[in-house]
Amino acid sequence: MPVRVLWVGVLVSVLSSTAACGRSSDASAPPAITLTTPGNGAPAYVALTGLPADALKSLQHANLTPEQWASVLRVAVSTDAPSMLGDYTVLDGVVRFTPLFPFDQGRQYHVRFEPARLPGGAADAGGAIETTVGRPASTAVPATTVARVYPSGDIVPENLLRMYVEFSAPMGRKSGVEYIALLDHQGKEIEGAVLPLEYEFWSPDHKRFTIFFDPGRVKKGILPNLQMGRPLEVGRSVTLVIKREWPDENGLPLKEEFRRVLRVGPTDLEPLDTSTWRIQSPAAGSRDGMVVTFPEPLDHGLLMRALGVTRDGKEIDGAIGVDQAETRWTFTPMAPWTAGTYQLLALDILEDLAGNQIGRAFEVDNFDTVDKGPNPTTITIPFHVK
Repeated sequence: MPVRVLWVGVLVSVLSSTAACGRSSDASAPPAITLTTPGNGAPAYVALTGLPADALKSLQHANLTPEQWASVLRVAVSTDAPSMLGDYTVLDGVVRFTPLFPFDQGRQYHVRFEPARLPGGAADAGGAIETTVGRPASTAVPATTVARVYPSGDIVPENLLRMYVEFSAPMGRKSGVEYIALLDHQGKEIEGAVLPLEYEFWSPDHKRFTIFFDPGRVKKGILPNLQMGRPLEVGRSVTLVIKREWPDENGLPLKEEFRRVLRVGPTDLEPLDTSTWRIQSPAAGSRDGMVVTFPEPLDHGLLMRALGVTRDGKEIDGAIGVDQAETRWTFTPMAPWTAGTYQLLALDILEDLAGNQIGRAFEVDNFDTVDKGPNPTTITIPFHVK
């Protein structure tokens, strides 16, 4: 696609060393910013061309930090958004920025080049070059749909803390908050229910987005809760709306809007108690699933990573399954079970739908004292295979 190219007419004084030595810049190719798509399966990148040889050499040897690179060549989703994460390289006379996540089709990105920020650059090196670049929108027919939403049950607690939306194909990198609406029992949108979080809360494959309810409203005694109350009201219904305009990785909208009606049940204030879990042990010599049943639905995302099986301190390889509205967890080993004692290992970060953890209720925690350390405590529950 055509890209607007801005350039600084004279870049003789880009580097103070250049001016001091009386060398002139290479004016054969004025500074230009383009979006380049290799066409061989490699990701698209922003290309800055037309810099003097001295400037390119300085960039190659400067060993800039990501922050310093971004001060020279900044790529962002808008003028006031943070710089995108990615790799900067200088190759064949071209400064390249390749984003950590591919550029979305059909979306424009803001690029700003600051000549004065070049290593050794002079203050009078010239004004900034700004432009927008982007990949054209795909002409394909929208096909991506909402595949699943968790919790999968029809009843959620009044103090529900998070939901997960899974898509049939990868989505774009943009936050999905603006495409999510919660409607009350009268069809009116519930304002301020969801935290305006950004792309960090995508799964690595960009097929699952986490919706966080504002904990300040969910938790009693916090100012937002005192001012607005909880977004959900026990005994009422709430409708989750996923708008069709949410773009997938090709810049296309969803195939259709998604709606789901949930009933709001009582507040859940009790911590998880592992003594209420029921373990169904498999038979030795089989590859039958070891099944754990919970008295209430637990958080689907955490169930997939906060439980495991060990024996003699060694982790057992196997496949995990979660069903029955997140009240049942199944572990199927890669190799047949052998007779003996195993351990169900549970991390204390496991939560129910209201954020209650093992031995710790969400309501009684102070935000300042919640353990945010990287190493959660583990709980082991023995079971026997015969």
